[in-house]
Amino acid sequence: MKERIKKLCTAAIAYGLIVGIIVAIVAMIAYFGGAVMKVFGFEYESPGSIVLFFLFTAIAGFPAETIAKAFPRALLSLEKITVRGAKVLFVILDTAVTAVSMAIVDYFMDSVTATDASILAISLILALLSREDFDERE
Repeated sequence: MKERIKKLCTAAIAYGLIVGIIVAIVAMIAYFGGAVMKVFGFEYESPGSIVLFFLFTAIAGFPAETIAKAFPRALLSLEKITVRGAKVLFVILDTAVTAVSMAIVDYFMDSVTATDASILAISLILALLSREDFDERE
């Protein structure tokens, strides 16, 4: 019985650490993004609102961002576009998906108010920071 409790406590601590690390990473991205967006008119009630805004945006945009990453890769593997074209297409699609996700989350969250300029600016910055490496292996 003690062995089972010990395993359960170990698992709980491990999962807690993983969740804590993920929350810390999201919080850092959220505070950076909130600071950039504030320059363009972003308003919020509390620092927690910023973290929730970016967390909900990431959750809401995950399915579309998966497609935005796969589509240029697929076109590149079919040799329909060049590597440079794939990179440009990825940045455009990722910016659009992130902007739409943020606009949707902004619409439903009363504790934040994001302007179109702030959404577009941070979406472009995040897309540029997360651009994919498309190598010419095929």
